[in-house]
Parts: sequence; C-alpha cells; structure tokens
Amino acid sequence: MIRLTLKKRVLLWHLAAVGLILSLAAFAADLVFSRMVLGQFDQSLISLAQTEGALALADSKEPPRVHDVAPGTSASFLPRLDKFIQIVDANGHVVARSANLGNARLPTPPDLMDERHRGDQVFETLEHFTDEPVRMLSVPLEVGAARYAIQVAGSLDDANAALRTARYLFLTMAVAILGAVVLTGSILTRGLLRPIDRIVVQARVIEGSALGQRLQHPGSHDEIARLVETLNEMLDRIEQVFEAQRRFTADASHELRSPLSRLRAELEVTLRRPRERLEYEEALRSCLAEVERLSRMAEELLTLARLEAGEPHEAPLEPVRLAPILDEAVARLESEARRRDVKVLMDPPVDLSVKVAPAAATLVVANVLDNAVKFSPPGGWVRIQVTSEGRAAVVAVSDSGPGVPEEEMPRLFERFYRGSAARSTEMPGAGLGLAICRLVVDAQGGGISVASAPGGGATVRVRLPLAP
Repeated sequence: MIRLTLKKRVLLWHLAAVGLILSLAAFAADLVFSRMVLGQFDQSLISLAQTEGALALADSKEPPRVHDVAPGTSASFLPRLDKFIQIVDANGHVVARSANLGNARLPTPPDLMDERHRGDQVFETLEHFTDEPVRMLSVPLEVGAARYAIQVAGSLDDANAALRTARYLFLTMAVAILGAVVLTGSILTRGLLRPIDRIVVQARVIEGSALGQRLQHPGSHDEIARLVETLNEMLDRIEQVFEAQRRFTADASHELRSPLSRLRAELEVTLRRPRERLEYEEALRSCLAEVERLSRMAEELLTLARLEAGEPHEAPLEPVRLAPILDEAVARLESEARRRDVKVLMDPPVDLSVKVAPAAATLVVANVLDNAVKFSPPGGWVRIQVTSEGRAAVVAVSDSGPGVPEEEMPRLFERFYRGSAARSTEMPGAGLGLAICRLVVDAQGGGISVASAPGGGATVRVRLPLAP
C-alpha cells in the first residue's frame, strides 16, 4: 500500500477539486456555447424563411417560387448562397427549389403537413442528406387559398467547426489551469508545511533527558503558533510527570533502603555470635517492627498506584451518611489515642450525607485522624467538626500538635515528604498519607487543604460533595 505524505495528499486533493470544478465549468460553457451557436443558426433559418414567405405573399398572383436573386438585379442574395430552399404543396410535391439544390430535394416527413396545418415551425437535423450534417426548418405558408410549406436548410459544418474549436480551447485552458494549479499548489503547500517540518525536526531532538527544551515559537498568531503553544504546554505536563516519577523513584528507593539496611544490620549483628533467648527475642521484635514498616509502605504504594490508575473513578458514587463513618474512625483510633494520652473530641455532627464512594470516604477520614492523633503531644487533643458550605460538606480535623511551618505548606501533599515535625520526633510513616488523601478526594469531586495556627496546631479541612 502506497503511503502518501500530507504534502502530496493536500496537493492531490487540491488538484482533484480544481479538476472537478474545471470539468463542470467546461461542460457548462460548452453547453451554453453550443446552444448559442445553434440558436443563432436556427435564427438565421427562421429569418430566411420569413423573408421567403414575405416575398411569396407579395407576389401572390403567381405560384410561389424561390428568390435566388434580388428583384431587378442579376446578383444572388449573399445570405442564401449556403442555404437550401424548397417549397412544397399540400400534397408534398416540390413546387420550387433553390438552384444550389440541383436535382436533389429536401426530405418531407410524412407528418410535416399535419404540423404545418397547426402552424408549427419544425426543426430537423439531417445527418445523411449530404456529406455534411444539415439543419432544416419547415414553416407553413398560405398564398390565397393554397397551402404550402417553405423548407430552409443549411450546412452545420461551420457551426460544428466553431464548436470543435471552442472545445479544444476549453480543454487547452483547463490543462493550462491544472498545470498552474499543480505548480502554485506545490509552492504554497511547501511553504505552508515548512514550519511543521521544522517543528518535527525540533521535536525529534527532545528526549527524556532534555525535556526542558521547548519548540521555537514562530512569532505569529496563526494555527502554527497555536500548535507550537499546545505542544509546549504538553511538554510542560510531560516534564512535570517525568520529574514527579524521578522524585517518586528516588524517594521510594530511599525510604525502602533505610528499613532494609536496618533490618540487615540487625540480623547480621544478631548472627555474629550465639546469644541469649531474650536477646534473640529483642532482635526479632526489632526486625518485626521494620517488616511492619515495610508492609505499611508497600500497602500505601499499592494504594497510590491504584489511585493513579483511575480505580477511584470506577467505584460507584452513592449517598453516604458522614456520622457513622466518623464514629467508626474514632472507635478504631481510640486505643491508640489512649496510649498516647490524646483526647479525641467530636462536636455534635450535623446529619449530612455526601455522594462519594463509601470506601474512599472511610480511607480519607481514617488517614486524617491518624495523622492528627500521631502529631498531638501527650495530654493533647484532636477535635472534629462537621459543617456545610454551599453544596459541600466540610470535615475539619484540628490538633494541638506543633503545626506546620509556612514554608512547608506547598509540599505537604507531595509523596514521601515528611515535615520537620515528623523528622524531629522520628514519627513512623513514609509521607504518603496526605498524597493518598488528595488523590482520593479529587477523584470524588471534593478538595482537601491544611491550615496552621500561629501558636501551634494544624487544621485539615476535607470538602466532599453533598448528596442531593
């Protein structure tokens, strides 16, 4: 299968369109010109027949005759030199004929006399009367009480020659115009597609290691400029995705390497010499803690991968009451909050229903409450408030922890990012909780934000769409 380039396809389509237009124009011009030439020829036959009839009526005392010469002269009528004239009576007998007919006679159709009685003008084209096609006109003539028919005929050779010349001229002009279209179309197509060729060359240079490069803007405001702007915007998004992937890979490798290194070191130290049972148990508990941390991180990474694959969009959205979800999350964290000596306070919840996937709402509320309890100091508190704002339900979770510095706010929802409070207290976690929450909430059509009070403490606000 032959594959044509865009340039050739545009040129061929342009050529086909112009060829079709020229063909229709030439056909219409030929039709109009043919009718005009034949109309003029028929009009000359009518004029000659009317003149002959008028002369016959002027001399009505004598039988009709053909006036080959002007009365009182010996010169022939010039308009009649190339015309055949014949007069027939009611019985179809030839009464008179022009000298140029000789002994020949124009054919008389059987129904000519009937049409003559109706006063009709009858045109015919005689293809085989002579060596040339002949156009014949028959008109009625009444001289006194006698009825006749005047037949006037003329050769179509000159008319056909004029039509052939015109058709040759039309064809020559069409070919010349098509040639000009090919030439100009090729030049215009090459000029129009040259910027696209430059864009293709520039785009091929950009690779994964050079995503910072951008296509050169042509400086205009046409379609090519919009194409370049769109491609550059796409490159911006691709660069952001690649950069996020690089950071994710580097952070994931770092976070996985640390517990694996500690686990390996713990096992190597334990195996260097025989130890007491208590020492083995202590080493195994330490290894189990690292394994649990790796398990939690693996689960969070799998959750993150599922979210980015679009699985939240596949979960059906349905009306869900918020109060049971909050009660369940508080009950699940009760033992951990008691162990940390943190009070969980919940204002009387407004009975609101949100349209979300139930599992998604449970996941977000559990993660936010877990963070609030984890960062609250012993003797601290966590407070839950539920309000409605417009068409959204807002779950605000406040804590009495150290808060979030202003400079760390933009990075709180990044993967594997752990703030200064988490690093300084060596709080367990991989920095994936808020990133997962944002993906889940965005997929449900809501939003999540964090605010920090000047004296300490942070408030996480989760917005979910209200059910109708």
